[in-house]
Amino acid sequence: MTDIGSEINAALVGDGPIPRERVLVWIEAAADLSTIAKLYRLTDEGYYRIRPELGREVTCGLIQRYFLQCIRQGVDDDEIQGRYEAARSLHLWFCHLSEVADTTTILAAAARAVTELFLTAGEDVRGAIETGFLEHVLETAALRPYFDHWSSDTRLKEAWERAMEWGKAHPDYTWGLLKQLRKLESK
Repeated sequence: MTDIGSEINAALVGDGPIPRERVLVWIEAAADLSTIAKLYRLTDEGYYRIRPELGREVTCGLIQRYFLQCIRQGVDDDEIQGRYEAARSLHLWFCHLSEVADTTTILAAAARAVTELFLTAGEDVRGAIETGFLEHVLETAALRPYFDHWSSDTRLKEAWERAMEWGKAHPDYTWGLLKQLRKLESK
């Protein structure tokens, strides 16, 4: 294991503050999905231990990177989300961001990255993006503008039409179910 991997592992099991500058170095140096997955966990489980705060742009950049790498690689590992699990998580992340102020730029960049991955990937990745992500993100009318350009691009149009058909037939279905589940869990 690299020194960076050891440092991230120590931060994950520790309970003390984590210097922001170290986390930035780790994010920059992370080259493999296993390391990116650990950083994703760290920014979830240890976010408030990072001092000063990591910030929205860096955190969201890492989250986007993690989900798209998971979708791209489709690994079978208990510590890393599988292709379809990551597609679902990406959808939920989009929904969450749609309810947070000043995230338009982050959502637009993420939508461009999803589009690029779709265009450059094979059928297995395209299928995960279309059925695990796009169908569900298009359930939410507020998120549709981020993918409207798919409707006029011949390389994307068929997938967009199928996903839009699903999205319109199931308005806010998946996100609504998750919100209801969270309410039940909080009781």
